Amino acid sequence: MKDHQTLSNSFEPSHLAGLNPAQREAVLSLEGPVLVVAGAGSGKTRMLVHRITHLLDSGVEGRRILAVTFTNRAAAEMRERVAATAGKRGRGLTLSTFHSLGARILRDHGALAGLPDRFAIYSTGDQLSLLKRITHEEVHVAATAGTESWDLARVLSRISGWKNRLVTPAEAAREVAEGRMRGNRDDDYAVLAADVYPRYEESLRAAGACDFDDLLLLPVTILREQTSVREALWRRWHYLMIDEYQDTNGVQLEMARLLAGPRRNLCVVGDDDQSIYAWRGADVENILEFEKHFGGAKLIVLDENYRSTQRILDAANAVIANNSARREKRMRTTNGPGAPVDYWEFDTAEGRSAEENEAAMIVREIGIRQFQERLRWSDFAALYRANHQARPIEEALRAANIPYRVIGGTSYFDRKEVADAAAYFRVLLNPNDDIALRRIINYPTRGIGRVTLLRLAEVARERGLPISAVLPGAANIDGIAPAQAATIVNFDEMLARWRTALRRAEEEVSQSATEGSLAAWAEAYIAETGLENTIRAEAKGGRAGEIRIENLRDFLTSIRSWEQRVWAEAPLPDEEVEWSPPTLHAFLQRISLVPESESGEEGGRDQVTLMTMHGAKGLEFAHVFIAGLEEELLPHARSLHEVAESPATDPIAEERRLFYVAMTRAKRRLTLSGCRRRRKGTELTERMPSRFLKEIPSELLEARTADRLSSLTNNDRQELKRDFFSRMREMLGDAEAGESRK
Repeated sequence: MKDHQTLSNSFEPSHLAGLNPAQREAVLSLEGPVLVVAGAGSGKTRMLVHRITHLLDSGVEGRRILAVTFTNRAAAEMRERVAATAGKRGRGLTLSTFHSLGARILRDHGALAGLPDRFAIYSTGDQLSLLKRITHEEVHVAATAGTESWDLARVLSRISGWKNRLVTPAEAAREVAEGRMRGNRDDDYAVLAADVYPRYEESLRAAGACDFDDLLLLPVTILREQTSVREALWRRWHYLMIDEYQDTNGVQLEMARLLAGPRRNLCVVGDDDQSIYAWRGADVENILEFEKHFGGAKLIVLDENYRSTQRILDAANAVIANNSARREKRMRTTNGPGAPVDYWEFDTAEGRSAEENEAAMIVREIGIRQFQERLRWSDFAALYRANHQARPIEEALRAANIPYRVIGGTSYFDRKEVADAAAYFRVLLNPNDDIALRRIINYPTRGIGRVTLLRLAEVARERGLPISAVLPGAANIDGIAPAQAATIVNFDEMLARWRTALRRAEEEVSQSATEGSLAAWAEAYIAETGLENTIRAEAKGGRAGEIRIENLRDFLTSIRSWEQRVWAEAPLPDEEVEWSPPTLHAFLQRISLVPESESGEEGGRDQVTLMTMHGAKGLEFAHVFIAGLEEELLPHARSLHEVAESPATDPIAEERRLFYVAMTRAKRRLTLSGCRRRRKGTELTERMPSRFLKEIPSELLEARTADRLSSLTNNDRQELKRDFFSRMREMLGDAEAGESRK
């Protein structure tokens, strides 16, 4: 293997041109552990792409490089940029999310963790269904009064937290037993979660399934226990890069340590000031203590911002400086000073609530600036701490006839019609998947009611079998009527028939490379299930039914599109690239690995974006509006009452980081707003300005009064008047040109 000196100094490739000194150092530092602290807008993706290209230029084979990030969107962007700079040389590299990497390891070695070849990945809905079955159909909680009042999402969150910290069911039970009890409802949830955790794990394995947390926990368990697997992956990947390292949890830290191996060629990139996911297990101390975890690590700081103006950065720097547990840095830019940061405060006026006046200002400013600066609607974003804040902004945008999109809400793959079709596929691949079977056994309605299903489940449990195993003998089960038994057997025979058809379709694909065979099979199968006709009957011809049918058809079309992409990536005869023909299992795994935050988003349209501050991470907009800068919204009420275990895990510090992330999404202009009074339920409550506002130096903040129509200066108004008629002629000309093209 080439040593660091040879790789770094043998030549100076042209792709190093244009990098600033810190970026260049990060690209050239190839051997040993490296921590790149990359501030907001500092070009970290560019640095990573050029680092990969430099490794390839230095003679490292693409298949020896592993790059891991957190979102499919980021992985896709990096893949495209590597292809643009490195061409075919980058075809063999592995570029994936943490969870996709875990799924890949389990596809090869899942049997060591008790998983079948075609294991299912349970969504949040599947997990909650499983917990409901455990807590309501089994003896423990079924005999407990008030079981309907349990919030199973809280139970699931507890179990997820344990998995993220590598805590086994036995260790969780000890942790709860030995922990300090405060005598409140949290104690009840801790006890219940510890009690159901082992049964939850047993039920997952019995169903041949894993949850999202298992995609990290099980590979780490295998790597810890199986020397041969560990060494095989060390031989495979010689260079490991991890993006967004501040978002890693305990199990991801352990996976990084195990994959880095004896070479220790681990480069992590992140920013502790942008660590905002403690609520889902992220541990900011992983990046703060990187040198402790990986001795001899090199530290490189990227502090030049290419996105924002200096005033925006100065305001953000001033806010984040109030966190004590952080790596010291101050973001700078050559973009110029830019406009001051605007702050508007609203109260009830003219028959409108304060939040309605706040929304009216946001929409008014968007309209003026879009016209004045000749921007697209997609250059604007309104951010907020909680989803309920979107409603008045949506209403104001609709009233102004401005196109918009709301990011968040129901995941595309969690929509009922899509989840139903996916469940029909899952039961063919994995007959042990009781959750999928329960979902479809009486949908569309077949006359197999809840009582019959419970009887089938009871018999299956007594025999130690999945429900599918007792369906053929339904006629011999006491308590099931002959007509129902016949229906059950017919349903089971339909599944068996289509399972055989699937095997034939996949054999045809693998042997003759017939593109579209899998999609054709899927369309025919779903047609026989009657899902589309049932949706149409339920909707009684309404628009909601049409949308659901479109979603179902789009889902089936996505199989065909996915097949085409897989075949397009097939390697040439002389290429050493891992590749397999398309299978239904691979498709289902792919959609299972799309998290809720990334699915169902409409891209490419010219629309104003509405989203939470958490959802905005990694994005940028010319103009950003942050609404609701009030105590108990930002910082959130929950953070005001939580006890910090250390300065790094202080919930107020995390809320401050969240504000910092939101501020640094803005490129040209940042506008903040809050209300003096806000409606909470049916009551109007007094609000206090967010403490974070006081941390912005007064010379950077332009306070606006609610009686001002806009933030336009007199000069702006004069310029807008001069430009108005030419802009109108330009817009009319664009409209006429568009009509002529139709």
